[in-house]
Amino acid sequence: MRSIRPESTVYRWSRWMAVAGVALAGWVSCAGGQAVSPSGTRELAVPNQVRQQQARARPWGASDLDQLLINTVPDARADAGLASAGRELLGRIVEPTAAIDPIAVSRALARAGYPAPARFVKVLNGGAFPEQIADTVAALSAGAPVDVTLLRRDWSDGTTLWLAGWAPRRAELDPIPLHITLDESVPIRVETEERGQLRLFVSQPNGPVHEFQISGEASRWVDVFHSPGVYRMEVVAEVHGRARVILMFAVAVDATLPPPDHMSETQLPPADPVAAEARLYALLDELRLAHGLPSVRQYDTFEPLAREHSAFMAAEGRLGHVLEGVTPGVAFHADTYAYPKARFFEDVATAHSAEAAHALVVDSPGHLRNLLCEACTHVSIGVALEPVLDRPPRLFVTWELMEFPHGVPRRMPAR
Repeated sequence: MRSIRPESTVYRWSRWMAVAGVALAGWVSCAGGQAVSPSGTRELAVPNQVRQQQARARPWGASDLDQLLINTVPDARADAGLASAGRELLGRIVEPTAAIDPIAVSRALARAGYPAPARFVKVLNGGAFPEQIADTVAALSAGAPVDVTLLRRDWSDGTTLWLAGWAPRRAELDPIPLHITLDESVPIRVETEERGQLRLFVSQPNGPVHEFQISGEASRWVDVFHSPGVYRMEVVAEVHGRARVILMFAVAVDATLPPPDHMSETQLPPADPVAAEARLYALLDELRLAHGLPSVRQYDTFEPLAREHSAFMAAEGRLGHVLEGVTPGVAFHADTYAYPKARFFEDVATAHSAEAAHALVVDSPGHLRNLLCEACTHVSIGVALEPVLDRPPRLFVTWELMEFPHGVPRRMPAR
C-alpha cells in the first residue's frame, strides 16, 4: 500500500493568513447574479437553488468587484459556484473580526457545488479596495489559471469587510448532481492536462474509503451510494512523484448538505499541545474501531520527529510534508534515526483544537485513507502551538501511521 499525501487538501482548508493585521482562514477549501452564454453575453439571472443542483465549475460574467481581482491576477476568471460559497460564508459572519472556520468553508463549497479546493481570505478596513488581497492572490496563484471571487459587506460602524476566494483551476468536471437517490450510479469524467493515471477517492458517511482509477478520456461509473448521508470525493493526480488534489466535491444521498455554522468571535485560551496529542490518539482509536479496524499502538520512538515537524510548520505558519529550505520531512529523518526502515502514511493539518484538526483530515477522503491504513500497526502524533501573539494561536498536527515490513525500528546509537 502506498502512502497517499494529497498535500493541497488540508493545507487549503486549514491554512490561515495574516492580511492587514486580521486573522484569516483559508479553507478550502460560492453564486448568483448573471451567467454568460457561449457567445459571451450576459444571461438572465438563475436562482441559486437551480445553480446549485450540480457540482461543476460555472464561469460567468464577472461582477464589478470580481473584475478588480481579474485585472490584477493573471489568467483569472470569475466562477458563480465560488461566489455562491463566498456569499454564504459572508452571511454567516456574525462579528466582522471573526475568523473564517475551515469546516464552514468546506460546507459552503460543497453546498455551492464548487468542485475544487479553495481558499478564502478577509480584510476589515474603512472601505478602500485592499490591494494586499490582490497581491496575495496573484503571488499564490503564481501565474497559473485560477478562479476568483470578491465580495464586500458594510457594517453599521462604517467599516467594510472584504472577502476574497480563489482556487487553482487544474481540472474540469462533467456536471454531476449534488443530490442523488439511494443506490443510484453516477458517472465521473474529468478533463485535465495532468498526465498519467488519476485516482478517485470516495469517502462514505460511515464506511471505508473507496479508490478508483480514472482517466480523462472516459467516464467512470461510481456505484457505492448504498447508505444515506454525504459522500465526499477527491480526484488525485501524481505530479513529480507527489500526490496532488485537483478536484474535490460532495454529493448527498437522500440527505441534505449541512450549512456552515455562524461565525462569531470567541476568545478561547490557547490549546495545550500535550493534551491535544492525547486527545488525537483517542480520536484515532475511535475512528478505526468505528470502521472495523484494530487500534494502532502509540510509537514513542518517532514522536520527537513528528513533534519537530509540527514545530517547523508552526514556526513557518504553513503546512507541508516537506518544507523547502527548512526540513525534508519525517520519513527522511527517520531513516537516519532508527533501523530498519518503516513505511509512513502521513497527514498534516492545522486548527484551533484537536477535534477540529481531526475533523479536517476525516473530511478529506485521501487523508482519511491514511488514518484507516489496514496494514499499519503503529502511530506517532506530534503537535505544536503556533508562536503568535496578535491572534489566537493554532495547533499544527502531524500524524504518522506506520507499517513495519522489516520489524519494529529501534533507535540507532548516536555517533
